[in-house]
Amino acid sequence: MLKKLFFCLSILGILFFFGCSGDNIVETNSEEIPTPHPVGPVSQYGQLLAGHPDGLGRIYGACKGVKSGEEVQLRGMSLYWSILPRATDFYTETAITTMVRDMKVQLIRLAISTQENWGGDISGYILDPEAQLALIDQAVHGAVLNDIYVIIDWHSHMANWQLAEATEFFEKVSAKYGKLDNVIFEVFNEPMQQSWDDVKSYADSIVKVIRKNSDNLILVGTPNWDQKPHVAIDNEVEDSLHNIAYTFHFYANTHRLGSEGSKALQAMRAGLSVFVSEWGTGNADGGGTPGEMANANWQRFLDENLLSSANWSASKINEGTAAFLEESDENHLVYSTSGQMVKDILSANPDSYTACKSK
Repeated sequence: MLKKLFFCLSILGILFFFGCSGDNIVETNSEEIPTPHPVGPVSQYGQLLAGHPDGLGRIYGACKGVKSGEEVQLRGMSLYWSILPRATDFYTETAITTMVRDMKVQLIRLAISTQENWGGDISGYILDPEAQLALIDQAVHGAVLNDIYVIIDWHSHMANWQLAEATEFFEKVSAKYGKLDNVIFEVFNEPMQQSWDDVKSYADSIVKVIRKNSDNLILVGTPNWDQKPHVAIDNEVEDSLHNIAYTFHFYANTHRLGSEGSKALQAMRAGLSVFVSEWGTGNADGGGTPGEMANANWQRFLDENLLSSANWSASKINEGTAAFLEESDENHLVYSTSGQMVKDILSANPDSYTACKSK
């Protein structure tokens, strides 16, 4: 089924997408994909840029540039590991359209598995690249049509030991999608106990690969499951464009503002842009009952510091942090306790957007 889907998607043609001018075109094959039906955040902000014009590291949009007061804060959803049907059901254009309509998501994150197989029909990229590339293709297609951002995430805790495979992966996806303002590349999900030197060495190599094809924002993981963005202070990943943000992850019941949160602030105050590419309402293992007070405190932290974020997870996995219940499908979302809490948070996103104009 996925091979047939990949074939069908591979013949889709020219992706129209809106940047600052709204007239950029990327050629992929031979036919045309319609212009995005809504005007969304990508049309309003354009390509995302890291910067620190007022000393604090933030994210900006190319439309208005890296200027104090023009910070961009995005809220959206992270999909689950791309190897289980209860997750991959939501890697579709229809599901993404449903999330945009019902939840007002501004970005989605594709958690692309690398070498896992958990007993299903789909394996990670290293074992089944065709299946994973097909999922990416349909999800990016859905993001472009809905004019939202999409993070292509090499979802591995051991990426530094997969350098050859990750190099091949990012060569392919940056060549295919790297001119789309919609796309963000995340090169390392949650390093475990690797040193920053190990993570940085890997990231230095992968950034060079991506930069051959794209100047888009790149997200780099940090040690201890993305808890320590401050370790990059005065030892940043090498990038001639300086368009790098460092990831920070939290789970509301497990992590604390005064400890983990302070490290994110330390990095920002040193001029490093920080991006919360994953956060959860419950425990760090994905379980637990969402904590209302803890979540309220973390959301206040995100808003006060204008941090963009993606909630874990847009799936119907049997976990406390999964947003959807079993009866959900790509057309109809039934929310878990966590999902309803996240939907309420995402309700703060704008109802409409205005396309920026070329100067």
